[in-house]
Amino acid sequence: MDIQTITYLTMGLFILALTLFFFKNDELLLLIVLFFYSSGINRYNVVVNGREKWVVVAYSKNIFNLTNELAIQALNYYFWGVFTMCIAYFTFKINYKRVLKFQDNKSYLVSYLDKNKVLIIISFILVGFVNFYSKRGFADAYRSGDASIAFGNSYSIMIGFAFGGFIVLVYLIYSNLDLRKAGASKIFFLAIFVYAASRTYSSAGRFQFLSWAVAVGVIMVKDTSPVLKLRTYIIGGFFLSIAFGLAGAMRGKNSSEFTFRERIDMAMSRNTSGEDQTMLDGFMMVLQVYPQHLNYHYGGEHLEVLFRPIPRSLWPGKPLGGYANKLGLNDNMGGGSVGISQSLFGSFYGEGGILGIFIFSIIYSSLLFIIFRYGDRYDSDVRWIIKGITISSFIPLLRGGDLPGVYAFIGMTFWPTVFFIYRYNKFLITAKRNLMQQYMREQQLQMNAAELMKKNEIATPVN
Repeated sequence: MDIQTITYLTMGLFILALTLFFFKNDELLLLIVLFFYSSGINRYNVVVNGREKWVVVAYSKNIFNLTNELAIQALNYYFWGVFTMCIAYFTFKINYKRVLKFQDNKSYLVSYLDKNKVLIIISFILVGFVNFYSKRGFADAYRSGDASIAFGNSYSIMIGFAFGGFIVLVYLIYSNLDLRKAGASKIFFLAIFVYAASRTYSSAGRFQFLSWAVAVGVIMVKDTSPVLKLRTYIIGGFFLSIAFGLAGAMRGKNSSEFTFRERIDMAMSRNTSGEDQTMLDGFMMVLQVYPQHLNYHYGGEHLEVLFRPIPRSLWPGKPLGGYANKLGLNDNMGGGSVGISQSLFGSFYGEGGILGIFIFSIIYSSLLFIIFRYGDRYDSDVRWIIKGITISSFIPLLRGGDLPGVYAFIGMTFWPTVFFIYRYNKFLITAKRNLMQQYMREQQLQMNAAELMKKNEIATPVN
């Protein structure tokens, strides 16, 4: 298909996404379609019109030749992956009706938060200390030549990613505190939230900033009307895109040298240029790697998610991650690693070619539906935590790249929230067990009282 046909079909998918959004209050398809348009169609148009050029990386081996013709081929594969995922998820969602099962309510959550808010703050502080000393130790080792980001030593600098998960929990505590009854506590947690949020915003940590911001945004809007939610997303998305673009534009620059207006112009210029949306370029690279230089993984890259955390000191022969490392393209990077994200669907292509795109698109859409359906069991804000961290996690997944590395980022970011939900479930089980035991005791007392009254009636003589 040519670019015009792909654009028209994408408009059809956008209408489908809007239908799901307004009838089911579900924004997932809007995210997928808009992401494809910005990183696929818009990127193609920007380059073809001469405003930008296809990415060129100074790898040790020159095996890539990115052309407009190859871009159309990649864009077709990209589109059919998006189409399959959207149609599959739409089919699952449109036939789904939420079954209101009593799982929890706001009073349960508020009670649990009240008992654990001190523990959450202490854990947040401990992670901060561990992150500080881990980064310092890694930096010292890197300067001495004993550490390499590309070969498995980066987990020490990923500990701080947990700030994203803790920020979500701090916001949850803040939003569930009553200003009239606990005004001082609410202000205190707001201050912690603002401080922690500011610590995650930087040129190097913009994805960490994006992770909690999207999750908190979903928790804020909850299940408000689609019109109000759309308005909030448009305004919030605009400011997020400016912040994200500015962080990228300020790499290697001193922000104090630029006026506020100049910073905004730099962010807008970066966003419109598509410099952060080079997934189509990465997809073209994948088309030239598989199967010419590497065989398809046939699900092996997803299995590698389980193997990646194993230290290379314990497994010296552990396979290198990413095709660039496997092919030795990064051998001239001095221990570093450079890769161009190929989108999630590019990763699917590496798993099994065109068939891999279709199969994994259906698998991912079904998994997303299952996760959201699980969240529907809750009647408290836990439902929106699950939805928020899922959508937030799906954004870096959509960008693609080193898939095990992306999952490592997600896991290291949101393990505090997952652990919170796990412990909350145990709290619910205990609370309901105690409630049932109390009910049984009350029933037993009533039965004993009724039996005693009956005996008294029998023993009392009739005059």
